[in-house]
Amino acid sequence: MFKPPGVKDKQFAVLGLGRTGLATCHALKRGGATVLPWDEAEHSRESARRQDIELVDITRERIWEENRISRLIVSPGIPHLYPEPHPIIRMALNRGIPVDNDIGLFFHFHEHFKQSKPEGEIPKIVAVTGTNGKSTTAALINHVLQSHGYKSALAGNIGIAVLGLENLEELTHIILEVSSYQSEAASRLNPDVAIFLNLDEDHLDRHEGMGGYFAAKRRLFDGDNLELAIIGVDEPEGEFLGNNIVSRGQGTRLAIISNDKSKKIPHYGMIGSNKTLTEFSDGKVIGTYSMGNNPGLLGNHNLQNAAAAYFACCHLNVPVEKVIDYFNRFDGLPHRSQVVAKKNGVIYINDSKATNVKSTTRALESHQRIHWIAGGLAKEGGIKTLGKSLNNVKHAYFFGHSAKNFALELRQVPHSVFPNLPEAIGAASTNARAGDTVLLAPAAASFDQYRDFEERGFHFISEVNKIT
Repeated sequence: MFKPPGVKDKQFAVLGLGRTGLATCHALKRGGATVLPWDEAEHSRESARRQDIELVDITRERIWEENRISRLIVSPGIPHLYPEPHPIIRMALNRGIPVDNDIGLFFHFHEHFKQSKPEGEIPKIVAVTGTNGKSTTAALINHVLQSHGYKSALAGNIGIAVLGLENLEELTHIILEVSSYQSEAASRLNPDVAIFLNLDEDHLDRHEGMGGYFAAKRRLFDGDNLELAIIGVDEPEGEFLGNNIVSRGQGTRLAIISNDKSKKIPHYGMIGSNKTLTEFSDGKVIGTYSMGNNPGLLGNHNLQNAAAAYFACCHLNVPVEKVIDYFNRFDGLPHRSQVVAKKNGVIYINDSKATNVKSTTRALESHQRIHWIAGGLAKEGGIKTLGKSLNNVKHAYFFGHSAKNFALELRQVPHSVFPNLPEAIGAASTNARAGDTVLLAPAAASFDQYRDFEERGFHFISEVNKIT
């Protein structure tokens, strides 16, 4: 297991004992640190006790006064600035104690390793951010690298917590999915390859608007190790970030990616559209690669993910023809454009991860003749901006907390309202004909009826399997 350097005999408070918090506690203890862990939820505290973690109630002022706490490590779901800092974070800030997270700690530890070991023994770090597509892109890069014989691992917001990585000294690459919560709070971010896929309205309460949200994402590109920046330029923020990378002139190579086939690629980049990746250099086409009908990468949005993975893997010395071959063997991730059944010419697709308007738009644009199942806990702004993608919808089936609001917002779309997902699936299956697609793309959070999008997706699969 990973044994962090430079923490022996230091004290760390840890707030939040979910997946990342528990991994942080174990890693710090292996490094010889004293850990003061706490979580406000009893079920999380009980889970920590079962792992022999001794709890310390850091909500008490006395704990901060009697100990020499060097750093507070916070889990991603805990607000550290907006809409207001958590009270324990405020206690640390008032005392001048640095607030960090596991991602920030990891990059500090990684710097220690770089100074003490030969370059070839230090794993390269690829970090992926963006509103949509992070998990698929990270998983695709990992799939290519492992298929080519590298020892790579997924960590961060996907896979396991980064401080829970095993056999770190054996790894050649670490692929980090980094959320805005993680990048905003991390004290250090210094990947070798950084990817910014896209930006859309999400988590705005945690970042005080789009400006703060973008600022959190772009921090991934501030490190001095950055060899390659891969930037999605289909939004103004991405165009700005790409231009900023060029303006720095510090040796970082830039590759831009887009889904817009009319986009001008002045230097180096790729457009993913119509099942094809088109590579450009100095404004000229230098390669085209057919993506066929790979069910693991359905839709133009997944071509943008593939373009990002293409540049990352080529930079990491995987030959072009091998990259494309490995792409076509990628099965995709659960709950993301996942084909779960085919019956009587009808395709059933689970895209439960489509929790916002942008990801839902991309799902609707990827198919024709759709029986669209949507609903849950609506996000700020609703779904009125789905636009032309609704032309592909034959009938909508709204369920859950926001079903009636969705129906009011989209009066022009033929629709029905249901109290729950199984009834919506039943109606969609009854109405669908050969050549149609039954698509779960909720355009909403799952928390009204489910623990998370995964539980909702698995319920969809279970109900579809009963029908098919």
